[in-house]
Amino acid sequence: MSDVLKPKPFPALTPAQRLHLEIYGYVIIENLLNQSEIDTIKDTLYSIEDDFKRTGKLPGPNCFNTSTSDEFFRIDNLPHLAPCFFDYITHPHIVGMAEEIIGGPARLQQSDAHIRRPKKEKPLKYGFHRGINPAYSHYDKGLYHFSFIKALTNLTDLGPDDGGTTVIAGTHKVPTDIPQETIINAALEDPSMIHQVEAPAGSTLLFYESLIHAAGIIKSDKDRLLILGGYMPTMFQAWMGYDHDPDFVKTISDEHRALLTGEKKFSWPRSPRDLAVSAEEI
Repeated sequence: MSDVLKPKPFPALTPAQRLHLEIYGYVIIENLLNQSEIDTIKDTLYSIEDDFKRTGKLPGPNCFNTSTSDEFFRIDNLPHLAPCFFDYITHPHIVGMAEEIIGGPARLQQSDAHIRRPKKEKPLKYGFHRGINPAYSHYDKGLYHFSFIKALTNLTDLGPDDGGTTVIAGTHKVPTDIPQETIINAALEDPSMIHQVEAPAGSTLLFYESLIHAAGIIKSDKDRLLILGGYMPTMFQAWMGYDHDPDFVKTISDEHRALLTGEKKFSWPRSPRDLAVSAEEI
């Protein structure tokens, strides 16, 4: 685990990346993690699954499992469970992208890591959903800022049959006045609106949580591993079991503690970017 504070880039996205996110509700940043980082997270995640299957015990306090089936193992609330998890959710490029998109200082709202395997039952279909109302947004310098942004990094190569995250492009701005099922059914009539992530291991899908999305359908025989951090403005406090571990936050820097606790709350200076400004070098 590294508590050496590296500068967060601002802006963290190139103009092209920012425009892609603006239009489609997502953008893929390829090769954000290196092979050593990928391998460490994968080994840690497989170890946690193996230990749970053997002992039935969680890897630490203040965490939980969303699923423990053979086809889908997921561990939630990560920062204090392993140094590699902490390094991921505090990664300066990831936090920098999140803060650029929410429009100001971020707090970690959600973190989880998954092992997904091909499903045996048929038929297979997408579980499309969105996690928050598109109304939780604002515009600044003409760009769309949203209150919940996720950074999902695939830890395995994703080809067309490997079940990459699937989205209905552009739905991040479609209001809830239109029922979600109506939107999904309309998109299924025209598959060109349904985009699936295909990217090398270590690539990060950055997306608005208002975007209608789903876990991909694995048609190959490969495991799909991923890690995810969800970020919100500091005034949004913890929910759904993602409270920080109080003992762990005593051991880290003030900046990292603020990221995990959201302690700055309404001290939230806006920091909009200009689309014409290029991303800083990482």
